[in-house]
Amino acid sequence: MTDHEKFFWRVYLRLFQSADQWHNRRFPPSFEAHIGEKHVELQYRGRNLTLRRAETLQTRFRGGCHLLLSGPSVGTIRDPVMLKHSFLIGVNGSPRIIEESGAGVDLYILDDPGFVRRRGREVLRHAERATHTLVNYGIAAELLAGGLELPNGVIVDSVDAPFRRARPPAGAEVVFSRSFSAGLKSYGTVAYLALQAAYCLGFREVKIFGLDLTSGGRYYAERRPEPSRLQADFLDGILRPFRYVGAMVAASEWLVENCSPRSRLPSDVLPRRDPNAALLDGFAAQPAAG
Repeated sequence: MTDHEKFFWRVYLRLFQSADQWHNRRFPPSFEAHIGEKHVELQYRGRNLTLRRAETLQTRFRGGCHLLLSGPSVGTIRDPVMLKHSFLIGVNGSPRIIEESGAGVDLYILDDPGFVRRRGREVLRHAERATHTLVNYGIAAELLAGGLELPNGVIVDSVDAPFRRARPPAGAEVVFSRSFSAGLKSYGTVAYLALQAAYCLGFREVKIFGLDLTSGGRYYAERRPEPSRLQADFLDGILRPFRYVGAMVAASEWLVENCSPRSRLPSDVLPRRDPNAALLDGFAAQPAAG
């Protein structure tokens, strides 16, 4: 959007809308969305983007999957290609580790608008190698603004910043979405959002790699490190929803293993595994093609 449109749209939201609408500053009138049964057609300043609705992938898979994050412990994986032996979910910059083999993740999740703005070429590189790329409306707006094509995109709403609706009030109960139609919630970390996506896809066994949840950087070198609030947000925002996931595991709703040998997440929240041993073990049942 133009600078003038940005200014007047934000003034309008500040003066005439409540604070729970402020996230809609990303969606000015020139950002149009035509939501169909299976697809969403987005238009912005002459640019078009058609995305598949995430609901079309609900429970399309079964068995187990790998979730690849960017914590430094990923560097301890001896044979990264083994990550591809099962359905692989990657987030933001995490797919770098399998790039040298020419492989891509099965589901690539983008949840950081700043990452899209600063790393547009990298985003496209990972997206082109992925089977599906999952975004929310805010990410879609960044893609359109930057003129970035996304031929394999899938869109889901955000619980924290729902498209042209008010943000729901914070509640005492933890939100874990079991259906894409409910939107996804992050609690400050894409790891939690990705776990919801895995559950919605139908996976009932998830091995997480790189769930360090520390300020120790990422497993790959960065000339200018991407900002992270994991350390600051851990106790107040991140630990509680992961305890909810642990309760789901204890109730035998699914199995989630933390394959980070140096994770800040206590082992009584999620069972801890050595990453290389976890890759060698595989899953009891392999996922079906979707």
